[in-house]
Amino acid sequence: MSAPRAVFVCGRNSVRSPMAEALWRARFGEAARVQSCGIEPASCADGFMIAVMREEGADLSGFEPQGLEDVSAGPDTLVVCLAPEADEAARELAQRAKARVEHWHLADPAEIEGSREARLDAYRAIREALKSRINAVVL
Repeated sequence: MSAPRAVFVCGRNSVRSPMAEALWRARFGEAARVQSCGIEPASCADGFMIAVMREEGADLSGFEPQGLEDVSAGPDTLVVCLAPEADEAARELAQRAKARVEHWHLADPAEIEGSREARLDAYRAIREALKSRINAVVL
């Protein structure tokens, strides 16, 4: 059996989708074929995302956000949309590739205000929600 393939699509590819990419790789191993992208990629990865993923043992300090044009999908790919604003792009990517698409809309923790710890807790909650969804994936 080949390694499971996924593409995570989000708004900016700086928080949720890189988390999902790293968690997918953690679940399925380094042979897993996984990519993430954003419809309007940020200029850099989010610092809080890097911090909470470091707690999982994943070093994303060198992560560089990328756009839809930087990813590829095939019929064996699970395309996962993580943000409502990326629905159309994710659906189109899946249709072109004849791939399966799922919508796991999760709140953007970057929009949370408050203390550093409150913000980190919001990022941790999204990380745990992603981990739960990835662990429940049936291939």
